[in-house]
Amino acid sequence: MINDVIEIDKIVGMTVLSRTTGNRLGEVYDLYIDPAQGILMGITIKAPNGRLGGIDYRNIYSFGKDAVMVNDDSQITVLTDEWVAQHPHAKKHLVGTNVITEGGNHLGEIGNIFVRLTTPPAVVYELRGSLWDNLMGRNHFIYAAHAGALSSNAERMIVPDSVVGNAATSLNDLVNHPAAAANRTARPKTAG
Repeated sequence: MINDVIEIDKIVGMTVLSRTTGNRLGEVYDLYIDPAQGILMGITIKAPNGRLGGIDYRNIYSFGKDAVMVNDDSQITVLTDEWVAQHPHAKKHLVGTNVITEGGNHLGEIGNIFVRLTTPPAVVYELRGSLWDNLMGRNHFIYAAHAGALSSNAERMIVPDSVVGNAATSLNDLVNHPAAAANRTARPKTAG
């Protein structure tokens, strides 16, 4: 796949280590993202004692194949369960969210989320439609930065109508050939 793009399922559960002390700080619980700007804000980790903590993206040194490296132990902010519940997390809140255009066309639901490890780290949504579309490999990929509004219960995301023209049929096309992806028009589902 693409070298600087990683699927969230490969990050969630990954060990988090301090680069300066070598201490194991916990495991990645989820990714905290800004759904409107479409960027990774940080990670939420589950410490060995079971408590949740947050690490700002700017304090993450690297995402490796085997571990997430943070600059040092002091970079963790203790989080409450209420904070986690109220702030959008990739796996917990956004997977399964229905994506609807401003014109009222259902594009599908967020079936998977990818992070492009650039600065700032961009988030990509994989939209899945019907079971038939999934079987035929007709999923679409959009940058999360195209999101407009997220309902308070994270059941619906409203995106501009222009997202339809910017969707790509593969992650590779979206990331490596954005102009080509913009020229292919995805057909939205219409009410009927």
